[in-house]
Amino acid sequence: MQTDTEADGTALGDTPGWIVAMDVGGSGSRLTAEFRDGGRQREGITITLEGEPVKMLPEGSNAAQVVRGLCETFLYWVKNAEYHFQQPPHVLAAAVGTTGLTTVVPSASEIHDIMGSMLQTNRTAVAGDALTAHMGALRGRAGAVLSVGTGAVAFSFDQKGRWHRADGWGHLLGDLGAGVWVGTEALRAATAAHDGRTRGKSERLLEVATQKLGPVASWPAQLYMSSDRAAKLASFAPAVMSAAAAGDTTAHGILVEAGRHLAATLATALSPDIPQLASITGRLAHRPSPLTESLHENLMQERPGVRLVPCEGTPLDGARVLARRLAADPSSVVGYRPWLTVRVDGRHTTGEHADMGADMFSSMSTAQFSATELPDVLPDTPGLA
Repeated sequence: MQTDTEADGTALGDTPGWIVAMDVGGSGSRLTAEFRDGGRQREGITITLEGEPVKMLPEGSNAAQVVRGLCETFLYWVKNAEYHFQQPPHVLAAAVGTTGLTTVVPSASEIHDIMGSMLQTNRTAVAGDALTAHMGALRGRAGAVLSVGTGAVAFSFDQKGRWHRADGWGHLLGDLGAGVWVGTEALRAATAAHDGRTRGKSERLLEVATQKLGPVASWPAQLYMSSDRAAKLASFAPAVMSAAAAGDTTAHGILVEAGRHLAATLATALSPDIPQLASITGRLAHRPSPLTESLHENLMQERPGVRLVPCEGTPLDGARVLARRLAADPSSVVGYRPWLTVRVDGRHTTGEHADMGADMFSSMSTAQFSATELPDVLPDTPGLA
């Protein structure tokens, strides 16, 4: 059987079909799908679709419903695309990286069920977004990756196939230095200015927050009763960046402290048994600011020998690598509970009770990632990036 070899070392079969990958987070969700015809990706048939952000409900995260919405958008696009695809589309494999998998997602099995039934595929993988971020950023190499978005978590992988996590405990218990933490500190500075306190106040942040949320007295009800509180709080992080750039000393101090927190999280993941290789992913940590300066300075103080490298890809890229490998060789993708569960032919792969072996990532060491491009689509297609 003739095969084509992907850049990540994956040997692709000659069965035409879709490879679907998703990234689900507090600031939004995305799906990328690539159609492969005879083992080769058709030029222009790689799509990226957008979906809703995760919300917190009384019973936990609604990540499963967000995945359902992404799958519905994908099926709608395939049905209405100008190309004549098989109906229903043949999906070779699907993988998703989601926030809060180990803490607030009620059931990974429900997500497997949704992908399996809606996409009619018997190969699915559900991973924590910290794991897919690591796979995308370091291309499977041992080391640590700090993911900074709405929340913050550092995930490290050693040369013996063991994973380690630091932070990622959610905005009530952790996520120190992340967008939600920065936004929370911004509103505290705003309320300090409203009250007339002299310590930690920011008139500029009060003005911005009042324009966005209305009267200060209404803020507690808006935030405490919100199902997407973390995302709302994190949405103030850009305002803190702007205020700091304009000379607001309180905003500047918030970002410096955020950098200290993030450096401590990454340094914790870089324990002595972890190769001192690290990368940082997330727009908040990539934009030059007092936060990034503080992060780098404090990291070098805590881990002087660390080698900080640019990330090679996003969490969505990591999910794509996972889906490609699952499509090409499902036996090579072994579950690592609770961070990764893999279902093939209705059964979970063996070895899920143990740490994920390094062999899974050895052939990813030369992976290359490239941005996806939208093909021509119907103007009424919902959810397009």
